[in-house]
Amino acid sequence: MIVILYDGECSFCSATIQFVLKRDREGLFHFASIQSEAGRRLLRDHGVDDPGLDTMYLLEDGHLSERSTAALRIGKRLPRYRILSALGLWVPRFLRDWCYNRVARNRYRLRDGESCQFPTEEQRARFLDHRD
Repeated sequence: MIVILYDGECSFCSATIQFVLKRDREGLFHFASIQSEAGRRLLRDHGVDDPGLDTMYLLEDGHLSERSTAALRIGKRLPRYRILSALGLWVPRFLRDWCYNRVARNRYRLRDGESCQFPTEEQRARFLDHRD
């Protein structure tokens, strides 16, 4: 199972999850907010006891990626984003994470006041939070 862990209280992060849901035709990804019991348990099981809410995590094949690496590895599994994401992984991580951190630091302002779209019933089954 491939799980994206995200800040469940951030509208920018929720918009990112909606972006993935629309493009994940194969249903590869599952989701858990960092604040949920399922999310905290998964992170604890992989050595992250105090996760940052400004960090997106990707659990894939037992390996936990974070920040820009997680975002690009997600992109590698989405149609139309595979090549660009693969190329992005060639950029040194300190540069990628610097860019990621700039966006993360301003994420509340980027989508301030915008409402989140609720997942469909079929999509909701892919959210581990609803299994708590």
